[in-house]
Amino acid sequence: MKVPNHTALKEWSSVIDALGSGEQVILVRKGGIADPTFGVEAERFYLYPTYFHQGESDARPAVTITHWCEVLRTWSVRDLEMLGRLESFAAIPRETLEARYRFRPDQALNVIAVRTFALPHPATVTFRDEYAGCRSWLSVDEEIEIDGSRQVLDERQLLAKVDAVDVVLAAAV
Repeated sequence: MKVPNHTALKEWSSVIDALGSGEQVILVRKGGIADPTFGVEAERFYLYPTYFHQGESDARPAVTITHWCEVLRTWSVRDLEMLGRLESFAAIPRETLEARYRFRPDQALNVIAVRTFALPHPATVTFRDEYAGCRSWLSVDEEIEIDGSRQVLDERQLLAKVDAVDVVLAAAV
């Protein structure tokens, strides 16, 4: 089994590490500079690691994909105070969350709860020019097998964390 359309979300490697360890169960996104808007383009997607905003060069001959996700729930955040309440649920620092919030102030920030899976074997994806740039979604050429993937958190732990996010966001409404 493979992810439909080979869809991948470009995400900071540190966030992928947090998702892969079960420390984090949400993505906080507004899209990249090349994205006029951001939306969830697939219910299942690979996590394509990026490093550019982490102080390294983004161009590499290849990247290693180790995880994929399934969308569980989404929320829109338009209030900076509400975003601050998510700080404990995200591996990126508050300043970065606030920078994402301020980018394109006319658009809501997307909070996406995901079920994360570790691939049975890491997959090497050759870098292509069309993968470059500050955009969120891409379709990788490689066939990445997901059969045998392991869910990072058991269902009870995962749903408890997602419910905690929901409580925080619902309290602010």
